[in-house]
Amino acid sequence: MAEKIKLLIDTDLGDDVDDAAAFMFILNSPEFDIEGVTTVFKDTEKRAEMVRELLSMYGRRDVPVIKGHGRALVEDGIDPTEEPIQYGILRERHLPSEYESSISAEDLIIEKVKNERELVILAMGPMTNLAMACLKAPEVMKQAYIVGMGGAFFNSRPEWNIVCDPEAVKIVFDTVDHMVMMGLDVTKYLKISDERFEILTRDKGPRMAYFSEGVDIFRKKTGYPLTFHDVLLPVWLLDKNTVELQKGSFTVELSGRLTRGTLVDKNDYYDTRICTEGDFYFAKSVDTERFYSILEERF
Repeated sequence: MAEKIKLLIDTDLGDDVDDAAAFMFILNSPEFDIEGVTTVFKDTEKRAEMVRELLSMYGRRDVPVIKGHGRALVEDGIDPTEEPIQYGILRERHLPSEYESSISAEDLIIEKVKNERELVILAMGPMTNLAMACLKAPEVMKQAYIVGMGGAFFNSRPEWNIVCDPEAVKIVFDTVDHMVMMGLDVTKYLKISDERFEILTRDKGPRMAYFSEGVDIFRKKTGYPLTFHDVLLPVWLLDKNTVELQKGSFTVELSGRLTRGTLVDKNDYYDTRICTEGDFYFAKSVDTERFYSILEERF
């Protein structure tokens, strides 16, 4: 039997529904084992409560869930006490254990990277917690393997997960040698139509009812389409043919009224040969039908 893929998930679960969908996909897939979860952005304690509740529905109360940093590294006016959009679906308070209360998000990340050589960090939100780990233990985090959702690699506009804490992303990009990023210019194609949503939620058990309630709240409060951005991360880990990757070398623009948070290619534009150091890849394209097929099997 093949060894399970060990995951540490850094998430802003509670706003867009794709974080919860990614968790459900992972929890339905025996190939994965969640080693720990850290929450990031705004009210991270309430996000941690929501993660604990979702995990408990799958019998995974053993997974440590640590609240992380709600503020960006550089203050930007975001209210760190603002509760998640879907917080109203919480059935009961899920308080942290003694262990969860005694360790910081960055220390959990560092501990897991040190002790689990094959660990994959799924970065599903702003990278504040990961940047704090990089600042505290750069030599440890240099060896980390991060698969993240964020950025736009074929567009000059900033993307949400990056623009919420650009300084953090730059620190992570400059520190970690092994990264794969799924940008918005690829994940935006993973919209879930009403017809497909009906197929995915045909199981009307308590887990799916809980998820569907969160989707309703998200739709009513934001009006945004249902798009499974973060779900592409675990799907790709199971089937590498889902995404075509391209090697690159990027940094983050930290100033500019329109460009703060934009990813910038560090290669010389005049050079006809792309030479990159390190192990950084980004999604060039996605096989949407393959993605949907795998999703419907596991969700």
